[in-house]
Amino acid sequence: MVKTLILHPILTDKEIEKKEGSYFPESHYKHIITSDCDVYGYDDSSKEKQLLMKFRKGVIPQTICKNAFIALEKHAKHRNHNRGAAAGRLNLNRLPKYVGKVTKRDNFRIFYKTRDGKKTRDNIGNMAMSNIAGYYDKPDRNEYQKLKHTRKASSITNSKTHVKRGYDALGVPMCRTTQFTKEEIDKWSDTVPLIIEADKQFKRLIPDRHAVQLKRANKTHQYQIEKTAYSTITLNYDWRTALHKDKGDLDEGFGNLIVLEKDKSGFADCPGFTGGFLGFPKWGIAVDVRQGDFLAMDVHQWHCNTPINGTGRLSVVCYLRKGMLKCAKP
Repeated sequence: MVKTLILHPILTDKEIEKKEGSYFPESHYKHIITSDCDVYGYDDSSKEKQLLMKFRKGVIPQTICKNAFIALEKHAKHRNHNRGAAAGRLNLNRLPKYVGKVTKRDNFRIFYKTRDGKKTRDNIGNMAMSNIAGYYDKPDRNEYQKLKHTRKASSITNSKTHVKRGYDALGVPMCRTTQFTKEEIDKWSDTVPLIIEADKQFKRLIPDRHAVQLKRANKTHQYQIEKTAYSTITLNYDWRTALHKDKGDLDEGFGNLIVLEKDKSGFADCPGFTGGFLGFPKWGIAVDVRQGDFLAMDVHQWHCNTPINGTGRLSVVCYLRKGMLKCAKP
């Protein structure tokens, strides 16, 4: 029996927006979901009901989860500084050693000069173990700079009629295969079955959203993960996200979340974890996603995690980058 909840907001839009980059404890949430449940939010101002999430326990085979964890763990642990509000409000005391003078800043990121005085176009925020795999709709920043130096800008016209679809004015591809997917072929192969299982659940639970997303994904076959509705996955390792909304994914689609656990994947030395609930603070609800579970969630709602106690939590978010359409073949 699947439980259905219809919730009214406990925070106004203005109240929740002011909390961007903040954290919420477990005590904030009136409902913590641990079993099959469909959750809707009722907007008191518009008098409309909207789907927030659909959660199903134990629907993904454990063997597939274990193989994916082993394949993804090392890549997931790489540290990045470009996660914006999800990494929390900026802590200047934790900036990398190569940062010299800060030239510009906001709540979540800085622009800077290096210690030797070189000005950069890069911007960084708090560090997080968060990485991507699959395909992406922006060039790798380091590779892009290398390519720019090999092209003669003077020989490239700026006229849009002369820019090949999917390339910028310098002829640099605007979409790409991520490094992990390109170089770790065996590990990527062990990850794909998990993504296919997520796609099956997505189609079963929210067929209308899945159909829209799949149709869009089909337009860029070269950047589609195994004929699913996804182009990309984001991996978060032992990372408690701060309040944020996801950006860059298809607005008409829906986010899909799976959690993998080290202590359930053949690593006896791992103590496991508790907490790390995915929460929607505006609606006062959080969900405890564990290995084998599937969560379809509206990632365009404000969301974040509760504290993670212990270690070995690897979350996998499957989605479609809307910018991939610019690389569709005519």
